[in-house]
Amino acid sequence: MAGFFRSFTKRIIIICNIAVSVCMLLLYLLPALPASVSWIVNLFALLFPFLLLLQLGFLVFWVIVKRKLALIPVITILLSWNLIGSFFGFHAGAKQTTNKEAGTFRVVTWNAHLFNFFENKGLLDDAMLQEAKKKKADVLAIQELVFSLDTSSPITLQKVKQKLGYKYVAAANDRAFGVHTNIRQKNERYHPFCVAIFSNYPIIRWKKEQSIKEYNHTFLWADLLINGDTIRFFNIHLQSMHFAKKDYEFIENIDQQDMGDVQTAGKNILRKMKTANLLRSSQARDIRKVIEESPYPVVLCGDMNDVPNSNAYQIISDDLYDAFTEKGWGIGRTFKFLSPTLRIDYVLHSKALSVKQVQVHKTNRSDHSPVLADFKLPQK
Repeated sequence: MAGFFRSFTKRIIIICNIAVSVCMLLLYLLPALPASVSWIVNLFALLFPFLLLLQLGFLVFWVIVKRKLALIPVITILLSWNLIGSFFGFHAGAKQTTNKEAGTFRVVTWNAHLFNFFENKGLLDDAMLQEAKKKKADVLAIQELVFSLDTSSPITLQKVKQKLGYKYVAAANDRAFGVHTNIRQKNERYHPFCVAIFSNYPIIRWKKEQSIKEYNHTFLWADLLINGDTIRFFNIHLQSMHFAKKDYEFIENIDQQDMGDVQTAGKNILRKMKTANLLRSSQARDIRKVIEESPYPVVLCGDMNDVPNSNAYQIISDDLYDAFTEKGWGIGRTFKFLSPTLRIDYVLHSKALSVKQVQVHKTNRSDHSPVLADFKLPQK
């Protein structure tokens, strides 16, 4: 009886190990999968760090119990190495400095959470503006920027540009109706909600691109002249999950919920995740097409609202390099809620550019952390 139990248990563990392996390796197929399936597999990207931990646990278990079976996790980990490399930065000794090296330019991307527009009663948080300014970025990509169309307002786009200390700006309105608010000055109807690129380098040309007609439906590219070289910068903000406060509270306290509440709230959250995943995939393909049309080296900044190895990430990053995995260490969390594994803000770049350093700066003023990257121009 004891022998049967051991044999049965071993078979169950083998099946579980293989199932975890399949979940990990399916991520490679994401861009090729039909939409009806890809959104489900995309959930494995969110779970990837936990699947990897399980795989390491299986490895230790099989080394102790039956070494031949350790081949299952070993082979899976080897086959998943590119996925691991997209998730984790292995540059523990990488140098990080406040000052730039000579011959480099600095890029910062930040979802600034409207610069706390509502909390500041229709104004932008000066402390946040100063925090952004102190990064000393040559190019600053902001997602969720709101500004006023009233020329007498202290938060017009040009005045925000001046407060941040930049010479040039390109901004693409993300929603035609802007951010409606009862905090209005004079007869102002709305405040545009946009993505923007602030620059100390001349902006030769720029364009607002339309994607799907949903929230976060626009993205922006701008050609900047940097020391005689033209670089095309993208600023993107992909579809969010639209989680409400109660959704975050439910996920963070799921162990305290009644079974009925778990089923109801769980279905609602899963529906939101499915909708967002499908929309992000569509947005990503639109962005990829425009990237491929660029005649210049590319730097792409933005909030993808998705993790490394996700469908959107794989589509957009196809032939680009991730600055964090090039020079970063650890997971590089950029979103402060739900899980310490959420890196959803990125700086990607063409092969022609080389990264000198990358930093993720923690902040209490936004739900996202700014990401800083210093680049060296192509050798002539």
